[in-house]
Amino acid sequence: MKYQFYLLFFFQSIIFAQVKNSYSLVEKQMRLISVEQSKSTKEIAIYIKLSFKGEELQIKAAYFHVISTISYDVNYNFSTELFSSDEDFVSKTIETKKGVCIHYAKYFKSIVDQLGFQCQIITGYTKLNNQIGNLSHAWCAIKMKDGKWYVFDPTWDSGYVKNQKFTRNIISKHFKMLPSIAIISHMPFDYLWQFTQEPISNREFYNGKAYENKPKRNYDYQVEIDKYLKLSEIDKAFESSERIQENEIINDLILEQYTYMKNVFNVSRYNKNIEKFNEIIEDYNVAIVLLNDFIIYRNKGFTPFFSDAILLEMIKTPTDKLENIQKEVSLISSVGKENAANFNELKSSIAESVKQSQEQYNFVKDYISKSKKDRKKMVNKVIWSGKLIK
Repeated sequence: MKYQFYLLFFFQSIIFAQVKNSYSLVEKQMRLISVEQSKSTKEIAIYIKLSFKGEELQIKAAYFHVISTISYDVNYNFSTELFSSDEDFVSKTIETKKGVCIHYAKYFKSIVDQLGFQCQIITGYTKLNNQIGNLSHAWCAIKMKDGKWYVFDPTWDSGYVKNQKFTRNIISKHFKMLPSIAIISHMPFDYLWQFTQEPISNREFYNGKAYENKPKRNYDYQVEIDKYLKLSEIDKAFESSERIQENEIINDLILEQYTYMKNVFNVSRYNKNIEKFNEIIEDYNVAIVLLNDFIIYRNKGFTPFFSDAILLEMIKTPTDKLENIQKEVSLISSVGKENAANFNELKSSIAESVKQSQEQYNFVKDYISKSKKDRKKMVNKVIWSGKLIK
């Protein structure tokens, strides 16, 4: 069984200063969206595309819809959605109109994706009034047409929690933040998502200033992001965990994320190994059928007659397959304790099958090198007594 991990994040119980509402035009139009049009992010995106032109207005419309319709769930039980897919996550958010910051982020990203923009969910921790938050947080970043990344935090712009009660208070303070502004309050666990040539460390975030005489780094984050996005999920988890560790683990939130990414890597690697294990079993069964077909044919004295080329191919095909299977099975590191016995048995069976197929292959090469008279002697002299391979 494959497991998917989702780390959930929570809202800080603080009051944000209210700023002038800059959503008036968008708000008026987005409040006209019908219930039917709000049942999926696809339909919401269609409504936005028909109502607004230009990326900023469309993104603002998506942002406003999320922050104006979702209420922060102060009683959220994170354990109920540990193994939910992104689609289920968003569907439940639309249905209940409640969630924590990961719901706001996933909902916003889903609409933005449907609009055709490049959006990423970022996880990290925060600082406000020089105080480090005691809970992890999730927000978004979008690469816009000018080629730059901007930061969006729909959770912080939707309202605030005080005395375990959510109060909606729509603002635009955290809409389209420059990375240089966002990093004052939002620290990604993975420094890749700081979007800067000079990523700061966790200690620098704590202190609010860079180290003295810090060497210039010139980190090409866009090149690194492009590389990262092309990786498999298992490689993404591994590389992210390496960067988290490199930036120093100085609090429990960072440690929790580092452990989480390591678990994602380990579970993904385990699932990948199991998937490969099952593929090898299927390939092995095919190779054994072909090898047994040849053994039956040899036991019949090579009748009916086939050309030398066909005869050689009959044994070469399963031999090559088995040798390749043996190489592939040697690359599997672990399939879990529950599968260890079957795995070891398969490796032994493959090794024995490779040995037998090579014997048959060598016999055929020797056989086709002989004259017809000598071939007949070889067939009459020894009838293969080997057993069919199971």
